[in-house]
Amino acid sequence: MPTMTEDYVSVQTAELLKEKGMDKSCFKHYVQKNNNDGTSEAVTVCTLQMAMKWLREVHNIFIDISPTHDMKEKTIHFIWQIFDSNYDVVGDCEIFYDKYEIACEATIKYCLENLI
Repeated sequence: MPTMTEDYVSVQTAELLKEKGMDKSCFKHYVQKNNNDGTSEAVTVCTLQMAMKWLREVHNIFIDISPTHDMKEKTIHFIWQIFDSNYDVVGDCEIFYDKYEIACEATIKYCLENLI
């Protein structure tokens, strides 16, 4: 059976999540952040899925990451849409992402900066 690895939010997104009130018990210590003054500190982060679940359960923000196929280049890219509890679109992607996880991170960050 293949081993599943978890993808974590970036340090910047983790800090935004904490600022917006995400429960700290969801976070794990794993990143060392280097400060500009020569010091460093441990930064706690959560998985992408935990952040998406928190947005859904606490703020009624629903994230949809969808693949799109580029027939010319024969590649798959990912785009996103964000819905509220009435299923109205409250955010729409205009960028194509090469990886699903990068699209998730960008969408979470968009929600934190623009919707909460």
